[in-house]
Amino acid sequence: MKYRNTLIAVKDMSASLKFYRELFGLEVAVDLGWCKTLTCGLTLQEHFDEIGGFPAETMKYRSNTMELYFETEDFEGFLSLLDACPEVERLHEPRTYPWLQRGIHIFDPDGHLIEVSESMYTVACREFQKGASLEETAKLTQHPLEVVQTWFEKYQESKSADFSVCGTDCGACPCHGTMCPGCDACRGRVFHAPEGKACPIYECVISGKGLKNCGECAMVPCEIWLNTRDPKYSDEEFAHSVKNRVQALKANL
Repeated sequence: MKYRNTLIAVKDMSASLKFYRELFGLEVAVDLGWCKTLTCGLTLQEHFDEIGGFPAETMKYRSNTMELYFETEDFEGFLSLLDACPEVERLHEPRTYPWLQRGIHIFDPDGHLIEVSESMYTVACREFQKGASLEETAKLTQHPLEVVQTWFEKYQESKSADFSVCGTDCGACPCHGTMCPGCDACRGRVFHAPEGKACPIYECVISGKGLKNCGECAMVPCEIWLNTRDPKYSDEEFAHSVKNRVQALKANL
């Protein structure tokens, strides 16, 4: 026995297709006339009463007893698309749930309830970027620790190419891609280092010790670390930065 897909009854196929194309980027994968399956697996069915053999007046298009659930890694981008479609009815405005996930409920042209929320992986990544531990993230997101662990491993894998030798997340830096290509790309000659010279930390790790990053050094965080800091940081902010970078390095060993 296999569960194959979900089918919803629609009154106007063209209106439904327009809705799911514009907001969700879905196209028709299988076209059987009155029945069309979209690229996500959702099936739209016209004349469902005729096919099912029951009176049309018994159709309940706004039952509020189920929902179609979609997730996105770009919730703000979806809201921008939604704002461009003022005819789409909203059950409520965007909200943040107790588990930190942002979401919104809307109705499709036939009154089917749809939830669109950011993925919980995205929520967890936001906490990882703040320096939250796995235990803290599990508590905040109300998810099992083992699930959060898999998210963290995925997060580290996706971000590893953007981490500098000192554990700084170059991808999260507003200067990355504009003022600076990243530590590895410029071999440590970042814009804030003395002209023509590499960052002291990069020079020590790569040229001096021949290591992959500071995580392989038993002395981390060393005196060079403590003497190389962004002057805009307060002592407390700098200490937090050091802690986060050491954690990131250890996780990528």
